[in-house]
Amino acid sequence: MNFRCHRALVLLLALYPVASAAQPSVAMFGYSLSMGSVTVDQEQLYRLSLRPDFPMGRLGLGLDLELFVERNGDLGARGWQAGSSTQTFDSILRKIYYVRYGRPNDAVYVKIGALNDVTLGYGLIIDNYRNTLHYPGLKKTGLQFRIANLAGTNIGLEGAINNLQDFQEGGALVGLRAFGRAAGIELGVTLVADLDQYSGLRDSDSDGVPDPIDAFPEDGHFALDNDADGVPDHLDSDDDNDGIIDADADSGLSAALASALLGLNAQYGNAFPIDQDVDRHKPFNRNRVGRDFFSIWGVDASYPLIRDLGVALKLYGQFALLMDDDDALSDFAAQQQGVAPGNRQATGFGIAAPGLWLSLGPLNGQLDFRHFRRDFDARYFDELYELDRAHLDRATGQAQSKDARLGHSNNLSGFFGHLSTELGSYAYASVSYQYLTGTDDPKQQLIASASLSRKLLKYVPRLKRAYAYFYKNNIGRSLNEEGTGRDDFFEPTPDTSYGFDIGLNMKEGTAVRWDTRFLFERTANGRLQRHKIMTLETVFDF
Repeated sequence: MNFRCHRALVLLLALYPVASAAQPSVAMFGYSLSMGSVTVDQEQLYRLSLRPDFPMGRLGLGLDLELFVERNGDLGARGWQAGSSTQTFDSILRKIYYVRYGRPNDAVYVKIGALNDVTLGYGLIIDNYRNTLHYPGLKKTGLQFRIANLAGTNIGLEGAINNLQDFQEGGALVGLRAFGRAAGIELGVTLVADLDQYSGLRDSDSDGVPDPIDAFPEDGHFALDNDADGVPDHLDSDDDNDGIIDADADSGLSAALASALLGLNAQYGNAFPIDQDVDRHKPFNRNRVGRDFFSIWGVDASYPLIRDLGVALKLYGQFALLMDDDDALSDFAAQQQGVAPGNRQATGFGIAAPGLWLSLGPLNGQLDFRHFRRDFDARYFDELYELDRAHLDRATGQAQSKDARLGHSNNLSGFFGHLSTELGSYAYASVSYQYLTGTDDPKQQLIASASLSRKLLKYVPRLKRAYAYFYKNNIGRSLNEEGTGRDDFFEPTPDTSYGFDIGLNMKEGTAVRWDTRFLFERTANGRLQRHKIMTLETVFDF
């Protein structure tokens, strides 16, 4: 570790006495220090992080104070920027890992920060949503809450917001569910709305051009470099690098200068050529494209059949309706706005009924019949939603929101099943499977996860944590990895994600954590590209 890394470590450690001095007793305070390699924007950087934790009865506060070391050894400014009100707000929120009151099953529960599992109702609309998909490279500060028995009634309210910072940019994912009981029946009304799906495209300098297609992602004054020569387009007299000065309407020239160039060309002809047909891309710019609003509204109802001797069985049903804005664009308008062709208003609804929900000791199960119409798809807001909200084609610079990729199909009907269990208090396993049929190929979805419990980990030398998961939607309906045919059951597609989280104790108070996530996207040549988000760090607990 070079001198700069040592200096960063000293700075983080110096923060500990300040935090601990504010605590009433040492027993109520703990913190960990981690150092290692993490994935940030598909690049591996060195990260130092101090994680103080303040449990105070029903209250809890966890901070994440971090420093990134660039490849050249310098300390990065990520998370410590204050050049604007937006950067200052983001920098402050980035330090908060969580603030909570109560626990998820309490009558009153509130959490701000990292959200790892948000489900409303029985999961037809939003299920297992998380805002930590790109953590720690990209941190989102969300809000989750649940309040039961409002004002002494049988009515409650629960919900979530994916990212408080998104409100500054005019977009956020907001979910609310009101629930109550009457005559033994529990009723719920859910509304989940994405105020702007394009807010899922990261734009560090807030110039409207997303980072992946922004030639100058850290400078809000520059964005486009059509010929990749390092000169911004509005300062480049030859945007397509064909050797001829640009004089078209998008060249940025004043009317007087454009007129003078046209006059010289008219006078001297080929001796003074000008380019009035510049081969210039028109990539997506959020500042000139309207918001892409999308929401789903739904109701659910359940009735207990058995509730005795550790057995709970209830009958339930769900209904959900797509509510999309009319964002249809002509091919010409889409090209001018940098939006992928094919935008249209998504319509349809889904029914999951009848359904049975079972809780039997360590066993939990769910089974229902489903019928979907037109564009409807279950779990639209799922664990990969932060990745799927909007896709960006790096070759063309065109953006496409998730609702534009919904398959317009005929009726689909079939079954959904979920089973989770604690295997003798030693391990936890969960699997969900959906199989729907219609006039097209069957629509399948598989979600599986497994982890070892603390009880079993005590008997495995050095193993501190072991967790793995696999997720895939639209099985058999996507292109294979080469883009030449249909995918196999477990073959990766853009609707696939899997990963693992392993922790190993090295000695008392010291552990190595290896957290790896795999995501996939289709490149311009049609082949599938795998992205790995990896954290490999040493953690010291104090």
